[in-house]
This record gives sequence, structure tokens and C-alpha cells, in this order.
Amino acid sequence: KAKDFAERHNVPRYYSSIDDVLEDDDIDAIYVATPPGGDRLEIAQAVVKTGKPCYMEKPLGRDGNEAQEIANLFTQANLPLYTAYYRRSMSKFIECHRIMHDGTLGQLTSVTCTLHLPFLEED
Repeated sequence: KAKDFAERHNVPRYYSSIDDVLEDDDIDAIYVATPPGGDRLEIAQAVVKTGKPCYMEKPLGRDGNEAQEIANLFTQANLPLYTAYYRRSMSKFIECHRIMHDGTLGQLTSVTCTLHLPFLEED
């Protein structure tokens, strides 16, 4: 698949395995976008062994314990670990958080959120 995609899109370099990516000295950081299945922890352990920083898509782990274990791996190795929780700092989400917690809506028992239109830009 990788070779076919690379050839069709004129990509000069492609990899057939994560080990090939991790072993490439020309790569400065690792981006993990795998589904949050059973191999996230193993991938994190492999990335830490390379000494490279990592950006991992959310969720960081299958549960809080696994997420904490992954975070601890990078902390102990003194390596940067980033997770894609960027929406938390958008003004619309900050305002939602405020009104949910300041009593404006009373005591909430549940919240359901549905996104109908994409956010095109920050207010």
C-alpha cells in the first residue's frame, strides 16, 4: 500500500513498517495516528527508545491508566509528548465550559454535544 501511494503521489520516501520509520535517523519526531487499539502503549515504548519527541492523536490510551503509563514513559525519558487536544483552547469551547460550570444552566446531569458545522476559524 505504501509503495503504491508513494508512486501515485510522487512521494520520494515511504515505509512498510513502523520499525523502518523509527530507525530512520533523518526523522526528527514521530507522529502516531494509529487507531486507539492495543498497540498504542507498545508504539510509545518503541518511540521512547529512539529518543525522539512524539505527537500522538487522542485518545492517548484506551483508559486513564494506559494514558498515564504512556505519559510516564516520556516523562521518565525526558522526552516531549504531545496530544491533539487543541479544541480545549478555542473560545467557543472555553465559553461552553464556563456556562456549564458557573451555574448559568443550573445543575447539569448530562451533556450531549453534536457538531453540525465545522469550525472554520477562531473567533
